[in-house]
Amino acid sequence: MTTLIATGAESEIHKINDTTLKKIRLAKTYRIPEIDLKLRKFRNRREFKILQKLHTENILVPEPYKIIEDKRIDEISFEFEFLTGQVLKNCLTKELLFKAFNQIIQMHKFEVTHSDLTTLNMICQNNEIYLIDFGLGEFSVKPEDRAVDLNLFFNCIKNEHPEFYKYKDELKQIYFKFNQRVLHNLEKLEHRGRNKSKN
Repeated sequence: MTTLIATGAESEIHKINDTTLKKIRLAKTYRIPEIDLKLRKFRNRREFKILQKLHTENILVPEPYKIIEDKRIDEISFEFEFLTGQVLKNCLTKELLFKAFNQIIQMHKFEVTHSDLTTLNMICQNNEIYLIDFGLGEFSVKPEDRAVDLNLFFNCIKNEHPEFYKYKDELKQIYFKFNQRVLHNLEKLEHRGRNKSKN
């Protein structure tokens, strides 16, 4: 018997036991059934592979356990580690901010982008930061995709944790040592955003 603990637009998270969660991809009745099944399988496999890749490289993410494609009950899902820490949004400090940013850099080094980098998608466990929910994640080395990640993260800090936004330049200097082109793309994104807000 599982317990539903979270519901999103595309999936549900069920608790199996104290160590294991299951993410179930929800069928969408507005799609052609064959296309819906193919899309759910693709997204499920991609997220599982992303977690496998990052976990293998010692990036702090939930450990993926097994993928499930059960035609009998039309279930497309995967099981993964249940992290018991707090959502970062509820416990952010300067130290944890910098630890979170380091995980973002490490993730980018291993050619993965998240596409929804907010403090709601980070867990603090044992004073370490874990990145979670790679439903929109991609395997990508494009500077543009990495810049989108940074832009989302900095906007989250600005809007949800304004007292920590003053550390943005310091964080950018850390990223600069890893990849200057990404920061160049970030500046272009921010410039476009400023122009839109003026219009």
